[in-house]
Amino acid sequence: MKKKVLIIGLTERMGGVETFIYNTTRFSNKEKYDYDFLIHGTDEAIFQNEINKFYGDGEKRFYFVPSFKKNPIASYKALKKFYAQNGQKYDYVHLETGATSEIVYVFPFSLKYNFKVISHSHNGNGYSPIINSIFKPIVNKVSDIELSCSDEATDWLFGTNRRSKVKIINNGIDTNRFTYSDKQRKRIRGNYSISEDTLVIGHIGRFSEQKNHVFILEIFKEVVKKNKNVKLFLVGTGELKKEIENKAKMMNIEDKIIFCGVQEKTEEFYSAFDIFLMPSLYEGLPVVGVEAQSEGLPCYFSNNISSQIKITDNANIISLEKGASYWAEKIINDNKVLSQDRSKYSKIVSRAGYSIFGTVKELEGVYGVED
Repeated sequence: MKKKVLIIGLTERMGGVETFIYNTTRFSNKEKYDYDFLIHGTDEAIFQNEINKFYGDGEKRFYFVPSFKKNPIASYKALKKFYAQNGQKYDYVHLETGATSEIVYVFPFSLKYNFKVISHSHNGNGYSPIINSIFKPIVNKVSDIELSCSDEATDWLFGTNRRSKVKIINNGIDTNRFTYSDKQRKRIRGNYSISEDTLVIGHIGRFSEQKNHVFILEIFKEVVKKNKNVKLFLVGTGELKKEIENKAKMMNIEDKIIFCGVQEKTEEFYSAFDIFLMPSLYEGLPVVGVEAQSEGLPCYFSNNISSQIKITDNANIISLEKGASYWAEKIINDNKVLSQDRSKYSKIVSRAGYSIFGTVKELEGVYGVED
C-alpha cells in the first residue's frame, strides 16, 4: 500500500533545506509513496510548479497556514482545520527544520490523528538558542523518528545525548548534474565577459546573517590586494542583499563583484568558478558545499560548518578567528587552482555516499517502503 507523507520545510525562498526537499521529491518512487507539503508564513512555495509537474495528477498537494510566530491564534486555527481535514491520511509528518520551535506545526495534532512524526535537523546552530532549548524536550518527546544531516545538526535540534538515537541522512545531490563542464564554464564566463585567466571566487547562498557575506567581502578585498585579476560572483538573493551591495561600494571593490541573483542552473556557475567560499556563522551540512565539491572546486569552509563537509581533498576548513588576511593567503596559495581534473570529483562525491539516489533509498527505509 502506498505511503502518504506530509513534508514541512518548504518556504518561498531558495535554500539548502528547500533544495534537499525538492531533490528527494523528484527522485522518489511515485508508485510506493508520495508527498504533500504544508507551508507556513507565506502563500507561495519554491519548487511548487516543478513538484506539481513531477506528479502530474492534478491532486492538491500544497497547503498554507499563517506563521505561528507572527500570528499564533490564526496559525493554530488554520492548523486545527487542516489536520481535521487531512490528518488521518498521513502515515508520517516529516518536519525538516533547523528550529525546535517549528514542532508547533505538528504537536499536539499528532496525538489526535495518530500519525508518526519524523523530526529532521538541517542546521548546526540558530538565532535563538534559548527558544531552541525550551522546545527541545518537546521535539524529543513527540518525535517517533529523529534524523539529521550531521553530528552538529543533531546536537542543535536534539541534544548531544541523542547522537546514538539519531539517524544521519546525507544531503545527497544529483552528481550527474553537478559534474564539471568546460562547455558550461566557457558559456558563463562569456556571458559575463570574464577571461579564462581571471581567478573567479564564487559563493551561492541567501543574503542573510548566517552566510556571513560581510566577511566574504573582507576576504575578497584582501585577495584583491594580492591579485588584481580576480572577480567575485555572489549568486542568490535575500534580505541583506542591498546592504552587501552598499558595503562593497564603501570598500571600493564593487567593480570586481558580480551580483548574479537567483540562478536555476547553478551547476553552470560552479563550473565557471575557480574557488568556492563559504565562511558561514553556522550550518548543518550545506547542500551547496556538496555540490561545489562534486564540481571539483577548491572549497573554503568556516569551522562553524560540520567537519563532515570535508568529502574530498579539495575541502579546507578554516577558523573564522583567523581573520580575512589569513583566509585570503590560503586561497591565493592553493596550488590546486586551475591545475586539476575537476570532472572526476562527481564520482568521488557519489562514492562517499552523497548521491541523491542513496539518500532517497535511505528515506525509503525510514518510511518503511519495500522494494
